[in-house]
Amino acid sequence: MNQGSVTPEIILSWLLKDKWKILIAAIVFGGISIWVALSIPNQYTSSTVVSSNFNEQGGKGALSKLGGLASLAGISVGKSNYSPEVLKEIISSNSFLAFFIRQNKLEKIVMAAEGFNAENNSFIYNDKIYNVELNKWVRKFKYPQKLEPADIELVKKFKESFSISYDRKTELVKINFKSYSPTFAKSTLEAIIVTFNEFMRKQELESNTQSLEYLKTQLASAKYSEVKLSLQQIMEEQYKNLALANTRKEFAFKTIEAPLLPVLKSEPKRAIVCIAITFAGVFLVSLSLLTIRILRSNNK
Repeated sequence: MNQGSVTPEIILSWLLKDKWKILIAAIVFGGISIWVALSIPNQYTSSTVVSSNFNEQGGKGALSKLGGLASLAGISVGKSNYSPEVLKEIISSNSFLAFFIRQNKLEKIVMAAEGFNAENNSFIYNDKIYNVELNKWVRKFKYPQKLEPADIELVKKFKESFSISYDRKTELVKINFKSYSPTFAKSTLEAIIVTFNEFMRKQELESNTQSLEYLKTQLASAKYSEVKLSLQQIMEEQYKNLALANTRKEFAFKTIEAPLLPVLKSEPKRAIVCIAITFAGVFLVSLSLLTIRILRSNNK
């Protein structure tokens, strides 16, 4: 018999002859899949919905004519510099997330946590990455990595649990964070929003302060009354922005739906894990049995 004579009917007959072997393989891989699925720790996802607290407004009155002069001081007159999409990119940027992780001392949780012990309310760490007893990093690394994870490593790992999306129709931003601890998922998401608002507030205060310093210098040296009046109008707007930055609690993102404590796991999907492993195992065993029979038939 040559290879070309192997028809679907023959393959089906071979599979029927090996049905008990395939059934045993299904049972074995089914058991393995259950063990694997049960060994994967639960993860819980907390979500929040926010909107931009920067209102897009067209310039009105005299200020709408001062765009050229204001731009010399790095000031945008007439509209916000931060659309919801821009805010989404900033909060998910490497620079902000690295700042957030470092500020809240989440390095070991981000890099080494592999489970959660609900009885003593503590994370379970991978002892090949972080030694809890010695309170030190023990991971293996290659140049240019160092023993302690760099910002880019922390952010990459953090983004496995952090996700953000923007709805163009509603202009709302949805942020999710998952963790082995439901309490930690909720508290971390709350901290992200608070930290981001303070992060943006600080940037706005610094920007407005620098602009005002420049405007004061220009006002002192201005010779024409029209220019002085224009500069004073721009300064008035900057002082309003400073007052707003100092008094508005939710500076950049306004919370529409606050993070809730997740009580149901979001991962793993154990049924899918079991089905996938069992199917893959049965397929490989069946393929191996067919390959053996084809080789034997070719050697006859």
